[in-house]
Formats: sequence, structure tokens, C-alpha cells
Amino acid sequence: MPATLIGLVWLAFFIFRRWKFRKYLAILGFSLFVIFTNDFLANSFLKAYQSPPADLQQIKSRHYTYGVLLTGMTNTLKEPKDRVYFNQNADRLLQSIMLFEQGIIDTLYISGGGATALRKDLQESAVLLGYLKSINFPVARVKIEDQSRNTVESARLASDFIDKSRPLLLITSASHMPRAAGCFRKQGFQLTEYPTVYYTNDQLISPSMFLPSDDALFKWHTLFKEWMGYTAYWLAGYL
Repeated sequence: MPATLIGLVWLAFFIFRRWKFRKYLAILGFSLFVIFTNDFLANSFLKAYQSPPADLQQIKSRHYTYGVLLTGMTNTLKEPKDRVYFNQNADRLLQSIMLFEQGIIDTLYISGGGATALRKDLQESAVLLGYLKSINFPVARVKIEDQSRNTVESARLASDFIDKSRPLLLITSASHMPRAAGCFRKQGFQLTEYPTVYYTNDQLISPSMFLPSDDALFKWHTLFKEWMGYTAYWLAGYL
């Protein structure tokens, strides 16, 4: 990841004090710092990779039997357990609720386990179902799949719950959508993409975008994660 690369280069700079090419480590470390903390570059590259926003008017003109919501939006390890702790991906759930309330989807299908070897009660889809119950959401029209540990397993297990001839609306983060949509299409689903959680912005270029920013590091981190994930899935034949 970007922060790791910067740290390793500077660590090497301080360790190899007598290396004749040591000065190039300093140049490389400084260059990586400038690149990976530049919000203009990070914003531009992430925008180019992530899926663009769906046309909401076009989405509303159709009707979907299932809205498939991929998990990855809560901290299931946080105590106490009498509430749900959401992270920045909560937009996935908020958009799903909006789509359901507007009658665009019939059934909300939540896919994602995430349980650990020591805690079998941490399936995130079950946690989200409990949250929906707490806000009086009509959970009779919610189905959960709580065994998958990653995106490709979510796509495979969906075949046990969802008729592939039914129209499907896939809901996940914009940066995750290329990999997720590829996995579901590989399983034979005919789907429409509904990206959420945009870390990028569409503002005009401003001087602040060229100042060192931890937001830029986060965007690069997200992009590196998805680049590596997409490449690994492609090599494994999951896409």
C-alpha cells in the first residue's frame, strides 16, 4: 500500500547509511510522498477506475425483483452489542433503503458473513438484519446470506437464493463495483449496477488539492486494494 511503500523507502534510507546510491532512496521517498499525498492525482485515478453513478431516472423506470446489497459497512467487533457501528460504507445501506422505499426493488438480499474462527456470531448480514428490525423495516421482504467470506463467494452463493432469470440490482461501493459486477456476471446473473460510496469529488481544481493530504493516501489505498483484488480475481478466473 502507498503508506507502506513510503515507509519502507525511508526506512531503507536510514538503514543503508553507507550505500553509495543512498541519495536515490531519499529522492524516491520524497517523490512517493508527493505523489501519494496529492489529492488531485488520487481523485483523478480513483474517478477513472470506479463505476460512474447510475442514472436514477432510468433505474426508476424499471422494476427489480432483488436488490443485492454487499456487506462491508459495520464494525462487528465493537462493544457493546446493543447497537450497530457503521463505517464510511454505510451509504450502501442508506441507498438500499431508499430504493426499497421507492418501490424499485421487491426484496432486499443482504450478502456477507465475515465471522471469525473465534466468533461465529459476527455475520454482518445478520447484524444488518437486526438493525433493520430495530427501525421497523419490513424484514419479511429481506433475505440474508451469512456464509460468504468474500465477493466471489457472495456471487456463487447467490445462485442458491436468486433465480437468475429475475432482474437484479447490485448495490455496493463504486470502487468495488467493477470486481463485484464481474463476479456476479461470471455466475450468469443479468444485473444493473447501482454504485454507492463515492470518495471522489467533482469540484473544480483548487490549490488545496495539491497540498499534502491524508485523504489522498486513503484514496490511493482504496485504489491499490481494488487493483490488486481485481487482478487476483481475474488471474483466478473469477471474472
